[in-house]
Order: sequence, then C-alpha cells, then structure tokens
Amino acid sequence: MRRQSSLLLFLLLCLSAQAQDVELFESFNGRYDYLAFGNTLNLVENGPNTACELLTETSAELSLSPTQTVVAAYLYWAGSADPGDLDVTLNNTPVTAERDFTLTSIINGTEYIYFAAFADVTDLILANGNGTYTLTDLDVTSNLGFYCPRGTNFAGWAVTLIYEDPTFNLRNINIFDGLEFVNEVENELTIVIDNLNIIDSDGAKIGFLAWEGDSSLAVEESLRINGNLISNPPLNPANNAFNSTNSFTNSSDLYNMDIDVYNVEGVINAGDTQATIDLTSGQDFVMINNIVTVFNSELPEATVTIDTVHYTPECGNRKLELKYTVFNLNSTASLPINTPIAMYADNTLIAQSQTTIEISIGGSAIGFEALLIPPEIPAGFLLRIVVDDIGDGTGIVGEIDEDNNEDTTPIHLLVFPDFTLQNLEICNAVGIEFFDLNDAITILANTTEVSFYISELDAEDKTNAIINPEVFETESPLVPIFVRVENPDCFIIDSFSIGVAICPLPDATITATSPVFPCRMRAVEISYLVLNIEATALLPANTPITFYVDGIVVAQAETQADIAIGASEPGFISFAIPDGTLLSFILSAFVDDTGNGQGIVEELDETNNNWTINTSFGNIPDIPSLPTLIECDLGFNTAFFNLREQDEITTSVVQGIVTYYLSEVDAVEQMNEILDPEHFSNTTDPQEIFVRLENEICFTISSFLIAIENCPPDIPEGFSPNGDGLNDVFNIAGLQNVFEDYYLKIFNRYGELIYEGGPELGLWSGIPNDGLFYQEKLVPVGTYYYSLHLNDPNFTKPILGFVYVNY
Repeated sequence: MRRQSSLLLFLLLCLSAQAQDVELFESFNGRYDYLAFGNTLNLVENGPNTACELLTETSAELSLSPTQTVVAAYLYWAGSADPGDLDVTLNNTPVTAERDFTLTSIINGTEYIYFAAFADVTDLILANGNGTYTLTDLDVTSNLGFYCPRGTNFAGWAVTLIYEDPTFNLRNINIFDGLEFVNEVENELTIVIDNLNIIDSDGAKIGFLAWEGDSSLAVEESLRINGNLISNPPLNPANNAFNSTNSFTNSSDLYNMDIDVYNVEGVINAGDTQATIDLTSGQDFVMINNIVTVFNSELPEATVTIDTVHYTPECGNRKLELKYTVFNLNSTASLPINTPIAMYADNTLIAQSQTTIEISIGGSAIGFEALLIPPEIPAGFLLRIVVDDIGDGTGIVGEIDEDNNEDTTPIHLLVFPDFTLQNLEICNAVGIEFFDLNDAITILANTTEVSFYISELDAEDKTNAIINPEVFETESPLVPIFVRVENPDCFIIDSFSIGVAICPLPDATITATSPVFPCRMRAVEISYLVLNIEATALLPANTPITFYVDGIVVAQAETQADIAIGASEPGFISFAIPDGTLLSFILSAFVDDTGNGQGIVEELDETNNNWTINTSFGNIPDIPSLPTLIECDLGFNTAFFNLREQDEITTSVVQGIVTYYLSEVDAVEQMNEILDPEHFSNTTDPQEIFVRLENEICFTISSFLIAIENCPPDIPEGFSPNGDGLNDVFNIAGLQNVFEDYYLKIFNRYGELIYEGGPELGLWSGIPNDGLFYQEKLVPVGTYYYSLHLNDPNFTKPILGFVYVNY
C-alpha cells in the first residue's frame, strides 16, 4: 500500500506531525458484509464555550438478524492522551490493546499527542450476541485540560464487525488501519489502498472510522475517491464529510468521531486493483483510524501445505516422496484444474506438477510427487512447494492473495563426500623427501574430515591414522596411501600413490661478492653468480632470485637465460637498505625463491639455494663541532685566516684527508677546493666554510664560521717624513678602513695642538694643520704627543702616547 501527504505551510506555522500509515490489516472473502457500532465519550461537540469534560463509559447496540453470523469483531478506541489508555472494559470483560497507534502534532513548539488502540473481541461478541455493549474504564481525563484550549479533546470507541449471511453475494472485505490526519495546515492527505479484486461495482462501499471531526467546521473539507467527490446527504454533505455522524444509525450526535459508510458504485470499477482516497480540510482536524472496503469478488485463493516427506536414510540416496495438499480456502471462486505447481530445492527448480481437478470454494486436493534431488544440491536445503507457479515465480491464476502460495520444510540428505585425488610424485633428489598428503586431495563438497592411512584396513577401522600428513617422509618408489573422507553421515575410502621417481633435475646455487656500500647511502651493490654445477638438467631462464636483509625481502631478480649443466650466469643488483636496519645485519640471496621462501623449479637439492653474509654499513664518524675562527679586521671587513687551525679537531675522531670549500655542494662533489687554506681572505663577514674529511671508507662534511673583529691599532713610536718612501707617515696599523669614525690629535712638547683629523685626511705626514704657529711645513725633529679617539663601543677611552719625528 502506498500513501503520501502534503506539508503545506509547514515552516510558516512551525507545525509538524508523526503518524502511522493506514495499511491493509485483514482481508475476508465469502458471503460477508460489515457493520460498525460504538459511541463517543464527548458530551457535546468541542467548541470555545463547551465544558472541558469527557465521560468514562458509553453504550451502543448490536442487532443482527437470525441468519447472520459473526465472523470477526475488532474493537478500536482512541482519545487525547499521552500516554494512551490501553486497558478498557467491554461488557464487564477486561480488554487490553493488542496493537496501538500514536499521532504527534507539534504546533508552535508544543507537542499534542493522540492515541488509538485495537483488540480482537470476536469471542466476546460471539458470547454476548445481540444487545447493548457498554465500554468502561476509558479514562483520558488526567491531562484533558491540555487539549481543551485547542479544541481537540475527545475519546470514543467502535467495533468493526464482519458477518456472514447465506443470501449475500460473494464479496471481498478488506480492513485497513493506522492513524493519519488532515487539518488546516497539512490540508491534504492521500491514501492509496490496494489488494482490491473487483469483478463489478454493484453494492460497492467504503467505510471510515475517524476521530475529532466537527460538524460546525466545514472549511474546504472534502472526500474524494479516484477523483470523485463523495457525499451522503443530508447526513454527510459534500463539504463536511466528517461531521460527528454514524451512517449505520443515521445519527448526527456522535460528537468528535465518525462511523460513516459510502456507496461507491461507479466510482470504483471492475478490474480495479487499487483506489486513491483524497481528503482535504481548511480547518477541521480529522484523524483516520480505519477504512473498510466491501466489493463483489469471485476469485480463488490457492494455498499449499507440505504434508509429509518420505526419505530412506541411506548414504547417496537423493530420492524423496512428497505428499502435499492444495487448498482453496477463504475464496470466492473455484481454483481451476491444471493450476501449475513448482517444487524447488532452495531456489533451484527440481520438479513441476499441476492440479488434476477443479478445487471448489473451501475445498482441497491431495497430491504426490517423487523427487530426485540433483547432485549439485547440497545435503541440507529448504524444500519449497509453490502453487500457481510455472517454474519461474510467475503465476497464471488471478487470486485474492498472491503472497501466500508457498510452503517449505528443511531437508537433510545423507550424501557421500565429494572430492578428487591425484598421485604425488617427486623427482629423485637429495635424501628423504617430504610430502604434504593434503596436496593429493581436492575437496569439492559435503566433507568435514579427512584422514590418511598406510593400510586400507586401518582406514576402514579408522585406526593408526598418519599423525602428521603435512610432513610425510619417504624415499621409496610409488606406494599407496589410503584416505578416509567423511562427513557426519557418510564416508568414502580411496587411495592414491606417492613416491620418488628418477628424473633429470637442475641444482641451482648462488654466490656473491662482498657487498659494496656507496658512501653516505643506505644502499648495496652486489655482483652475484647463479650456478648449475651439480645438475642433471639445465636451470630454466626466469628462475627467481630474492635478496633479504635480516629476513626481510629487499630486492628481487631472475636468471636471464637457461643455464646449462655445469654452467653459471653472472648478475648485478643494487638496492636500498630498509629504514630501521641496524648498522650490522645479515644479507642473504636465495635462488629459486619467489619472495616467500617458495620455489618454482624442482631441483636435485632444495637445501643449497642461498648465500649469506654478516655485514655492516661502511661508515665514517661525524666531524666534531668546529669553533668559529676570529681574526682582526685589516680593513674593509677583511682578514686573513689559517683554516688549517681546524685540522686537529676535524681528525680527532678518525684520521683522513681534510679539505676546505666555499659551499656544501662543492664539498660533496669535491669541486673548487680552497687551494691556500693557510692564508684565506674572507669575502663576507661572517662567512661559512665547509670542511670535508675523507678516508678509504667514506667521507663526511661539516662547516664552521670565520669572522673578523676590531683589534687595538698598532701605533709606531716614530716616523721619518723625509720623502725617501720609507716610513714617511705616522702609519697606525689597523686604523684606516677599520675604525670609520676615529679622530687623531697631535700636540707639541708644550702641549699645543698642532694637528687634528680623521679618516678623511688619511695618515699624518708630519705637517701641522692647526695651532697658534700653524704653517704648511714639516714639524721640527723632536718628540710629539698624540691622543687617538677610536669612537668604538669596545674602545671607549682615548689612546695616549708619543711619537718621535726624525728626518
């Protein structure tokens, strides 16, 4: 069954609801009709001026004619309550809900919860017969005040009753139930009902059990079936279908509930299998609890049961004798002759049959079938018999219910194990050979245990089984091995042969040179040799070779060509050593190894295929940390450095050749070596110098800084400005182009200032430029005094001294 409902204005009014779909609950076929009786607990219709109160008991009448017999009676009750009252009393008999329904409406953030309940009261109605029925103990008064302001306070009950009358036509009656709603916000509700088998529309009708309908609210309210507007005037006008009425009693005071039935002749037609019910409401809040359809019907109702399955419990027996019965119960027409019947093992069709007679309404027919279960069917399976099935799940007979045509029963056959055997033979090799006896058997099906024996008698008695069949050893020619293959029901004993045959075989061995480790790399270079010396056959090309480091596969290769008897083939390989490998490790090479210890070439000797060596990385220790070399600034932030001062520290851990470079790349590539490291002049301050230490194993690289500093100037005690080109100026070493802001003052022996200048004047040449007796000529021979101000944060005090001028 399908349904859909619109959610118009959902976000605008902040309203949502949870409901339970109205779906098919029960179907009846026969000379039947239905009626409904019950009553409301509301004293008056809800409204703004009505009292907020409900009754807790009410009564209703049942009156059937003497020819009418109750078939089924279902009690529904409902109300405004959370939780709902699921225990009531009908004619002094306690009734507890067998099923219940809940509908939640959220309006402006507030939850309003309504409930409905169901119980089968057929036995109670049959015991009481016609008369007055009183329902008590339906109490929803505890939180009634919560619902009254909204006008949705209600409670009530109704019995939906199916009854038989021999004068009636054959009819199909369906009961659909759930709890769905329509109101001013969600103002459309569509319910699609199916399971309809309509031969004509004469006397067709649909009934509704609905809650909370108000006669005073008739805003855009309508009921349509298959698009046709439905009404029952004057009781149920077209614009107010749910208006507190009872069609069976023609009453209009069934406040806030409806028991209504409508004639739908011409609305639902012959051949229809479903109907669409559309409800609308612009104001009234209506909840649909059940829908009942009544239509003339003439259809069979085929069902089948497996009565007995006879099976002789013998191993290998796959024959079954099936007895079954085909029924046509709860039908309105005969089941025709030749209705097909299919038998399945699980989902595999194994046999087909058909009914041999026409089966009348309410009748049945017994059938028998001898079944041979195909060998591909497992020992345990589900035997299925399906009536009205041509062998592919398709039926040819229209029925009231197409979903109840099958019966099943589990079957367990006693079947033999299914397997195949092959002989195990190995070419003559070195020493005793080991066999895995399990390699001789391939299990196909129906096997739970396999055991091996030296003799057939042991296999029969299941004694002295071979304890370790995975490592059975022999050097004999072909001998028989007996195998017992079994399952919990059956066993088979068979045999196969194992042994050692004489045949030509290669004998692969491998050797290698000591590994070469490229400097500063976790890599290995190996030259190896694959030999086939002690062989009686050539070693084929593409024989796999695997290299391991501490048992971990690190590289693979293979032979390139067939290696003749007594010949060999060289090879070369390089590979990286895995991260995490210790400096010392085991390096091994295996010929005829696919990387998992398994070979693909059968050999004379399978134990001599490897070469192994304990080895370690070639390595050189790191150079210790080297100090910064510092020299005095000779001007323009330059100085001369003796890089060889680092040699002693560089070689303190390991001896080797020490060279120096301006870049790390040059140091690695041994390019552009500093050729005169004892007299190196820097180009930047500070400057990084790279040192390379190399020995016969490897090399390592480090670096250090060279930097300059300002040192105290070296001031001479005299000079001779005689123009001979030697010592003609007051040459203060380490001053010019070092101290950029110095100034020098020269005084005569009387303390008179005769010269003052800085870097812009250069070195003093003995000519005064200041003082009382200033004149542009050399000062006389004699002793003069100086005051040198360096203006350097490391030299804050002036340097004082004397200089002797002589020609």
